Amino acid sequence: MKHTFHPKHKIKNTDKIDSLALAVGIIQPLTTIPQIYLVYSSGNASEVSLFMWTGYNIASVVLLIYGLKHKLKPIVWAQILWLIVQTPMMLSVFFFQ
Repeated sequence: MKHTFHPKHKIKNTDKIDSLALAVGIIQPLTTIPQIYLVYSSGNASEVSLFMWTGYNIASVVLLIYGLKHKLKPIVWAQILWLIVQTPMMLSVFFFQ
């Protein structure tokens, strides 16, 4: 059953949660930067899982497409940033193993 919203049933003021979601979507991927630095500065990717980081990238591409289709700015920005930080982790397996 498809649920549709009538214009008079609009969700009240979501500006705060939208702003919070956008901020978290930007900040959360940046938490991976120390891990990237550790792997690349040590030249050691022996404990980096190619399967895991590839899976993350595949999921990010799917979610990015979803966010673009539905024009969901927090999801789009978060997935772009995730791809930017996940890809070096994935590639480190090839560079350092």
